[in-house]
Amino acid sequence: MEKVAIFDLDGTILDTKEDIADCMNKTIVNFGYQPRSYADYKQVIGNDAVNFMRTLLGDLPVEKLMEIWCSYEKVYDRYGIVKTKLFDDVKDVLTTLKGRGYKLSLLTNKTPEELAPFIPAFFIDLPFDDIVGVGNTDSAKPSPKEVFRILSDFGVEKENTYLIGDGETDILAAINAHITPIAALWGNRSREQLEAVGAKIFVKSPSEILTVLK
Repeated sequence: MEKVAIFDLDGTILDTKEDIADCMNKTIVNFGYQPRSYADYKQVIGNDAVNFMRTLLGDLPVEKLMEIWCSYEKVYDRYGIVKTKLFDDVKDVLTTLKGRGYKLSLLTNKTPEELAPFIPAFFIDLPFDDIVGVGNTDSAKPSPKEVFRILSDFGVEKENTYLIGDGETDILAAINAHITPIAALWGNRSREQLEAVGAKIFVKSPSEILTVLK
């Protein structure tokens, strides 16, 4: 029986918070805004570009938000993996799940262009079967569209599919697709924030995933 574990990227597989914050602060200062703290960025990482920028800077016109975002992307392309690292035990967890028969998918709200530098830097030795960036499309989480595509491609039933992530968009994408969400508490949101959108299963470290996914 096929089983699938779908993983979020930022705050779940990779600790990217400081690089995202540093690059965005470089960007918004150039547009006349004050830099934000790492705590501020913890609340917006995982959203699509427009919601990320709107939460950070306010209800600006979409055109202005995307102008700033495009500038940020250029900064991130140059400086985006200076401090980024895998969370402890992630590689061992993925390898163990693979040995247990799971198909492994990575689903992130980064765009394919934003995702591309991470593949040679971090994913060559990780046993993912599927790596997808859906940022700036109607498939971005919390949409279930990409989850449905994964279910179809792998030929797996919803009851055998799990989505592990640290953000509200991850929990909601899983709920919208009628699969099981698992809330990662080492990332960018609190238990209370994830409970508020419907999370019921929580893991405090990557290694605890193995106690849930047998």
